[in-house]
Amino acid sequence: MSDKTREALDFDKPYAAAGVATAASTKPPKNTERRAHQKAITQGLRKFFDSVASEPVPDEFLELLKKMDDGKGGGA
Repeated sequence: MSDKTREALDFDKPYAAAGVATAASTKPPKNTERRAHQKAITQGLRKFFDSVASEPVPDEFLELLKKMDDGKGGGA
């Protein structure tokens, strides 16, 4: 896993920035805290998926796709 991906998985950063209480908190979250929590999760997931989408496709996978494309012309 790349450093960029690991950084994207650090969900505590957006929570702390949004001022959201952690799981250790015993009080139920208020609506504003819940929205901030959801926003932090959304931002973390978007950052993670963007980092994955920007990674290069492995050569072995590209070769496999090419073989599959070449086999389609045979009527299979």
